[in-house]
Amino acid sequence: MQIILTNPIKRRANDIKKNFFSKFKQLVYSLLPKEPSPPQAFKEHFEKGDTKGVFNSLNKNTAYLNKTLSHSDDIVFRTFKIPTIPPTEAAIVFYESLIDEQLLESSVLTPLTSGISKRTVTDRTLLVNDKDLIVESGVTSVSFEKKNKLSETVDEILMGQGVLFLDNHKHAISINLNRDPERSHAEPKTEKVVKGPQQGFVEDIEANTSILRKRIHSKNLVVKNLIIGTQSKTRVAVAYMDNIADPNIVKELFSRLEQIKVDAIMGSSYIEEYITDSPGNIFPTTLYTERPDRLQMMLVEGRIAIICDGTPFVVVAPAIVSDFFVSASNYYQHPYFASFSRSLAYLGAFVLTFLPSFYIAIVTYHQEMIPTRLALTIAGTRAGVPFPAFVEALIMELAFEGLREAGAQIPTQLGQAISIVGALIIGQAAVEAGLVSPAVVIVVATTAIFSFTIPFTNFSLSLRLIRFFNMGLAATLGIYGVMTGALIILINLLSLRSLGVPFMMPFAPANPTAMKDWFLRLPQWSIKHRSSQIVKGNLRKKSDSSKPSPPKQKGDES
Repeated sequence: MQIILTNPIKRRANDIKKNFFSKFKQLVYSLLPKEPSPPQAFKEHFEKGDTKGVFNSLNKNTAYLNKTLSHSDDIVFRTFKIPTIPPTEAAIVFYESLIDEQLLESSVLTPLTSGISKRTVTDRTLLVNDKDLIVESGVTSVSFEKKNKLSETVDEILMGQGVLFLDNHKHAISINLNRDPERSHAEPKTEKVVKGPQQGFVEDIEANTSILRKRIHSKNLVVKNLIIGTQSKTRVAVAYMDNIADPNIVKELFSRLEQIKVDAIMGSSYIEEYITDSPGNIFPTTLYTERPDRLQMMLVEGRIAIICDGTPFVVVAPAIVSDFFVSASNYYQHPYFASFSRSLAYLGAFVLTFLPSFYIAIVTYHQEMIPTRLALTIAGTRAGVPFPAFVEALIMELAFEGLREAGAQIPTQLGQAISIVGALIIGQAAVEAGLVSPAVVIVVATTAIFSFTIPFTNFSLSLRLIRFFNMGLAATLGIYGVMTGALIILINLLSLRSLGVPFMMPFAPANPTAMKDWFLRLPQWSIKHRSSQIVKGNLRKKSDSSKPSPPKQKGDES
């Protein structure tokens, strides 16, 4: 019997169907984490600057800039008198790390002071009533431009210009005193990328501050200078975004830095040991980078940078576990490939930590878990080997670690050759001598290869040491020892903090919104918020209209 639906019944069925899917969609969306609406701080990013014009009073102009920019230690207000008759009060404002001070002295200060003082009394009397003529006749060897708004003067200073103010003059003069940091030794050595900037930090703190300011032209970028070390007097700069970074974290970091009472600080790695939350823990809770672009990204995420004189590596805190699996090239690759690369890094960490111990546990205690043909193959390769699985794995792991350490102490090209050739020769010789089985050589080689998928060597070193602990547990308790080791590692990671921020965030405590840039790398337009564990106020970093879309064709629905 065939049931034929009439048109009204069909329409009713379609309505019920649409209503069901609509309700289901609303239910699903209600279960998803809500994205906060853009706060006022986020809206301010897109508002136009202050429309105030330049004041006629020098004191008012410098007071405005002092209020806007003085939270950084590298801003300079240099006041002087131009020897007109009567003298004209003047001030030039600039970032110390961005301008060429020799150019400032020779092209601005000297011509406007000693240069004008050599003129006749008549000229100096006339100049006092024509401020434009003072600049035009005094500043001749560098380019300059008039600015009428105070917001424009702030932008010019942030771009590395010097801005000159004269008393009783309603214009500011932006003077090109910009200097480019030296690039001779600026290529990153440890964080190389194929696609992306090839500029890195150097050993000079002023050059590094200049590089950073040239990438972040914001008045909210704060740089505070410190001196650490009673004998070395090492210069240290702390940089952060004033409108993004959590004030409590900033305060805590400065408190820890002020407690460092030592004779000498030789580099940023010394500072790392003094500011960590868990000094005795094997895992690092601070990050390092020698790439300005990476530091720029971290600062706008609410992190704090510690720049130390004499080293190209900048310490970044707070750090979370996912930071150590993000390579410098991830954000210059397509999201699919970047996610694949990041997944390989997580897989590499798992293989590095557990593969040798799993092999020892299976071969020693749980042969019944191995498929029959594979078990016979492994048994055949181990025939004649005088050592248990734990001892032969330990011998090969220590041999490879020794080769790797030897390669690190020898010049680069020769060191790499020694590591590779030495591993091949020792592995083959050990198998032919019957000291180890081919299976354990494969396990050790696989472990070594996957260890290089982790971008940060300090985190990889931690896992390499933990691997030996797990091997001992596996040799003692079998697969139960492996699980015990995994549980100990997990509990340890969950207990860690970096300047008070949970190290395993956003996994624990769970934050689904922040996971868009954790295990996978989703498209940039979809990552609209900063982590609420690191940043407390200014969470929104992108507008809702950031997602790209093709142009609408004629006839498309609006």
